[in-house]
Amino acid sequence: MEFFYGHFSGNSARSLFALYEAGLPFTLRFLDTRNGQNRAPDYLAVNPMGKIPALVDGAFQLWESNAINWYLAEKYRATGLLPATIEARAAVQRWLFFQAAHVTPACVPVFRVINRRVQEFWRLTGDPHAAESGRKELARWLPVLESVLLQKEWLEDTFSLGDIAFAPHFWLLMEGGFDFTSYPSVRAWLNRTFARPAWQKTVEVVFATV
Repeated sequence: MEFFYGHFSGNSARSLFALYEAGLPFTLRFLDTRNGQNRAPDYLAVNPMGKIPALVDGAFQLWESNAINWYLAEKYRATGLLPATIEARAAVQRWLFFQAAHVTPACVPVFRVINRRVQEFWRLTGDPHAAESGRKELARWLPVLESVLLQKEWLEDTFSLGDIAFAPHFWLLMEGGFDFTSYPSVRAWLNRTFARPAWQKTVEVVFATV
């Protein structure tokens, strides 16, 4: 397998986290997005969106980080990244949609304002008005996670793709100093997640090399 990724890409980090958790053999293919390598014809043949990440597994090509993670978990069931029953798998998928549709869109404008390394890498300053809207949205969505994590260690009965999905953009929020004090169960969950060796390896590749 070949995995195409870029630095300071939360979506790249999401799939790399899953790959490291799964312990699968793969080859890293770095793309310098600031210099437009993701817009080169060879890569557009893999992902016509020109975005990262993407996975190539033989003749099969796939983009969108949660789709990549679902494919890996389905193909390699022994990784345990998805539960066995249809009900539990649907519950995990629910968290993927929640992350992609609600939580990440709220996180992005916030960490673009508060995270200095994000600003330096992407050469931006962020939009304070958008960040304020993002904070208001997070004030709606974080209590949802808090209520679940009050009762369990992971979003479902065991660590899964659901937990992996939230890691990258919450990492960028925490690095920027976002205050999770009102959400102690979320903070404890993130601490558990970020202590995992697979996440620490992901940080070294995606976030700590620049």
